[in-house]
Amino acid sequence: NHGVRPAPRPRPSPGQPTARTSPAVADPEEIAARLAAGEWVVDLRSRIAFAEGHVAGSFNFEADGKLATCLAWMIPWGKPVILLAESSEQLAAAQRELARVGIDRPAGASTGGPAAWLRDGEGPSSFPRATFAQSAVQGTDGVVVLDVRRDSERAGGWMDGSVHIPIHEVHRRLGEVPDGTVWVHCAGGMRAGIAASLLDAAGRRVVAVDDGFDAAAEAGLTVVADRTGPAGRTDDQ
Repeated sequence: NHGVRPAPRPRPSPGQPTARTSPAVADPEEIAARLAAGEWVVDLRSRIAFAEGHVAGSFNFEADGKLATCLAWMIPWGKPVILLAESSEQLAAAQRELARVGIDRPAGASTGGPAAWLRDGEGPSSFPRATFAQSAVQGTDGVVVLDVRRDSERAGGWMDGSVHIPIHEVHRRLGEVPDGTVWVHCAGGMRAGIAASLLDAAGRRVVAVDDGFDAAAEAGLTVVADRTGPAGRTDDQ
């Protein structure tokens, strides 16, 4: 008696996408059309490369960061997504990671860089990156400081006068960010890069603070703390 044989795994129907299916190649016209339709175009390159030049309206979720966690946390369920990667290897690795959280059927993808993703006559968008020391020199006139860390992290200390919207709520609360140039920070730079891309896509003037939060006090900025609250762990890189 060899026991009961396990039931075979169901095979996908012909043409049915799987986690390993290569998504259709998205050319510049399709990328523009997807953006116009309100779909998510996700640029997987580093936050440094994205800030230097990207397709206007696209969002930056670094392939080398916490891609699956962050994107699954933020993208509306069922929202079509186009993936932009610097290489086929980066794209394949991102697909494998995203498949684990149920984002296994990208509507399209393209590799290369902004030159391959923009229509003729279009130029890339960009925004500056800065440190807390540069923020201290900048001053506060016309500046909004946006903190996108978790509640528990902020309880350990925050910049005086800053606005707090946790990263996973930024997309649906963009209208709550006051007017002015937004200097957005987190604990180390990764989440600030995501938030900066969301704000940039919404047409806001933004500066991504790519720095560790400990540097804020060292730069002479006023950091206050809730001594009764928990000092939260850092979920950043």
